[in-house]
Amino acid sequence: MNMSLREFKEQFLNQALELLWRQWTVLGVSGHAEGEAPWMIDPEALLLATCTFGRWEPRLFDEVLDWLRANGWVMNTQRLGTVLREEAWGGGPVLAAVAGWRNTGSDALKWRRLAQPLPSSAEAEGLFRFKDGRTMPVMGEPEPHFAGHGFRRNALRLRGLSRPFQPLERGNLLVQLRALCGVNVRAEIIAYLLTHETGHPAEMARALYFHKRTIQDALGEMNASGVVELRPLGREKHYWLHGEAWRALLQRTGTMPQWVGWPPFWSGLEQIWLKLSDPQLEALEPVMLSSVLRQIMVRVRPVIDRAGTGKPLADDRQYLGEKYLPVFMADVMSLLR
Repeated sequence: MNMSLREFKEQFLNQALELLWRQWTVLGVSGHAEGEAPWMIDPEALLLATCTFGRWEPRLFDEVLDWLRANGWVMNTQRLGTVLREEAWGGGPVLAAVAGWRNTGSDALKWRRLAQPLPSSAEAEGLFRFKDGRTMPVMGEPEPHFAGHGFRRNALRLRGLSRPFQPLERGNLLVQLRALCGVNVRAEIIAYLLTHETGHPAEMARALYFHKRTIQDALGEMNASGVVELRPLGREKHYWLHGEAWRALLQRTGTMPQWVGWPPFWSGLEQIWLKLSDPQLEALEPVMLSSVLRQIMVRVRPVIDRAGTGKPLADDRQYLGEKYLPVFMADVMSLLR
């Protein structure tokens, strides 16, 4: 093995946080990240990923809270709840704490369903952690909203530096459409059709995390407008848009952003990270460690494949014993890059 598990965990976390920063800054979070986002950003998947990886980066976590206070209207909390239910996430309790904190003001109702209270028997835990896994201490009185949901953290001191998203940024196609069409299923449908040649209701329902009937009904009504076209293929109905006309309407030049299924992408990476965070792994011999990582990848591989990144993961059966360790590490780092 060319790299120790500890070194790999550090690189994994740094790359995951860099990708989160990169996408959040495109959305308007105050920060510095290199490069544009060539893919369409999914705010709900991004927030759920931050609820886990942000525990190792308090500055990112709080800048995202700052952004939610200024731009939370663009979040589709109904879809957020569906993504949370349908994928495996470890950050659900943290999301409930975020929703409990956000459950104020004019859009409080939309967050209320996600702000599940902490069971009275549960003990509070530290929210933030150092890179080595130790819990960060809390100075003074803990923030009450998070404490009420089982997490101790310092009092919030948000800087108010988040800015509105730039609608013509390549990665902001979805939020631009939400601003234009409303935070609803139609914005999701248009974003999907603009990043695909055509769309079938069943595949769109899976990719967008809406009920198939909801997609079908919306597409039928949108087709009646004469703007969303219908192309029967056998017994199936496929829908499409005139891309050039939409690019002109949205004032976009060049190609549309790449579609990535961010919920399964981040969910799969989160599962890998939470397994790597088990301190007992560092005591394992290479053969046993390889076996543990092989098992997690068997479970995660079909999840990440659904993301459509175009980066296939290696077949672990071709690498016996500890020979799989460098393959595993190369696969994960390739995804993050």
